Amino acid sequence: MQIKQQKGIALITILVMVALATIIAATIAKRQNYTNESTAFLKRQSQAVFYAKSAESFFAELLAQDSQNSKEADYLQETWAKPMPAFPVEDGYVTGELTDESGKFNLNSLLNAENKPNPVAQAYFSKLLVRVGLPADLYQSVIDWQDPDDETIGAMGAESNYYQGLTTPYLAANRKFASVDELKQVRGFEGKNFDLIEQYVSALPDITTKINVNTAPAMVLAAMDESLDVNAVKSALEARQTKLEYFANVSELLKMPPFDGLKDKDSEILKSPEQIFAVKSNYFKAHIEVLLSNRKRQFSSDLMRNDKGQVFIYARSLAPF
Repeated sequence: MQIKQQKGIALITILVMVALATIIAATIAKRQNYTNESTAFLKRQSQAVFYAKSAESFFAELLAQDSQNSKEADYLQETWAKPMPAFPVEDGYVTGELTDESGKFNLNSLLNAENKPNPVAQAYFSKLLVRVGLPADLYQSVIDWQDPDDETIGAMGAESNYYQGLTTPYLAANRKFASVDELKQVRGFEGKNFDLIEQYVSALPDITTKINVNTAPAMVLAAMDESLDVNAVKSALEARQTKLEYFANVSELLKMPPFDGLKDKDSEILKSPEQIFAVKSNYFKAHIEVLLSNRKRQFSSDLMRNDKGQVFIYARSLAPF
């Protein structure tokens, strides 16, 4: 009887050990599967970044060549402005396009080198705000966000004491904008208000940049004067682009209808348009998409081209656009 009990205990022990071994083996296999999936994901991610950087190099070379071939002006009929055809790679493709950030209003131009408000840029930004349906005085909160002091410049201004009183408190940056998305944190640009202005502004590191009239949206150019009809401006620009024409200088724009009919010739903007406008560009953004194993990844790269035609990548983002 005792021998049978011992045999029974031994059998149960063996069964428990087999069960434990099975569980351990299954756990190891499961973890190994997770490891393999993680390794494959990291591999695809690394490949995607590599392909994105290759696209960056492609765009940088395009801009460098453009600097040599077309020194007079930058415009939308040039090769750099055309989307990059989908380039096949193993198990996917790479594609992308360049947009001209110099064709927008630079938020960082609102302050001069002494961190004082730039009156001409301020006036133009106010007009642009009104054009998109926002209060003109919101320029005050944008300046306060950048200037180093803690004194508001007007009724719509806002310094850290205002932001500290919000439900989720934070401080004013007191520096230049690092990205346009930062504008979401500024008083008056919350929610849909940001969406109204986003596509017409940039956040460039050079405060002296000017708006390229060859690449600027109609809304940005229409901000020049309240009498301008946005649709008329858009039609005039599209007609010129259809003919493969561009502006070799700012004066050519002002001589073209509907700009030639502007009556407020004494405005600071129209008396010295070169303070705001130009026909050359130095800042561009590359939107790059990589497809690998049926999974899309998107990258954004900020490129700067200097006066010597050299192109540099000064910022990157892995956030989808």
